[in-house]
Amino acid sequence: MNRSYVLVLLSVFALFFLQLYAGDAPYTLPLSIVLVILILGATLFQLRRKPNR
Repeated sequence: MNRSYVLVLLSVFALFFLQLYAGDAPYTLPLSIVLVILILGATLFQLRRKPNR
């Protein structure tokens, strides 16, 4: 498992628990957007490194 997979996995768990427990905190929306961008960026980076064979 390389860093991109670990980063995506941790970001997904962080996003899940943020949505589950944060409620209407003022930092919920910006942090959610950052985590989604991080997940998409790490996934696209991993897909570009290893093309399908």
